[in-house]
Amino acid sequence: MSALGLRTACGLIALIAAVCVGVRVCARPDATGIDALEQAVAADPENLKLAADYRQLTIAGAAFDRSIEFLEKLAKRAGSGPNVQISLALAYVDKVPTSGDIRRLYLGRDAMAALTKSIERRPSVLPCYLRGVINLYYNSFIFHRIPRGIADLQRALTLAGPETPPALVARVYLSLGDGYWRLDDREKARDAWTRGAGRYPAGPGFSARLVADERETEAAVTRALYAGTRVDTSLRDLLP
Repeated sequence: MSALGLRTACGLIALIAAVCVGVRVCARPDATGIDALEQAVAADPENLKLAADYRQLTIAGAAFDRSIEFLEKLAKRAGSGPNVQISLALAYVDKVPTSGDIRRLYLGRDAMAALTKSIERRPSVLPCYLRGVINLYYNSFIFHRIPRGIADLQRALTLAGPETPPALVARVYLSLGDGYWRLDDREKARDAWTRGAGRYPAGPGFSARLVADERETEAAVTRALYAGTRVDTSLRDLLP
């Protein structure tokens, strides 16, 4: 794999910053609090909000391996559901900023594998969106995964209903445009962003992309897909 491919793929999970906004974590996580939340998640592994709160504490304590190992065990239980796979995928994402380039590639692979299992158990907007976004970060000349990401994002739109949080649907449109932009399909990119902005005018990111100067649009997409930023996986505003 070339250095260019590595650098690009290393970002493969960053967009999920586009997924989640406004993380608030405890500066001094209490071990007792983590233990208590761990027990609560073990009793209710399909509770995405509970698992998200637990992971925010492990992020604050840099206990990334703890959350991954814990959620992996829950995901391997017989009869495990789709949501624990989403929580596991986001636990892999949590570790990305602290990892080296090669490790980031494996974390991205593992996150997508968990999301695939979630989709197989119950297709829904969130895992399709997350997997689609991750695909966008792969180098298009080496991996050719961007069309897969676009397909996931289009599927997410077809699955969206009245109960789907508007913030989540807005991010699907935003990322769909980013995918087309990365394929140099400017017309489809702007169409996706325009449709998203029309439905969700307060949605973040649309105005920065729908500008006359393509250099500014390119900069906005590049910033959105930058892997060096800590990803907010709190799922705030993204759950029904």
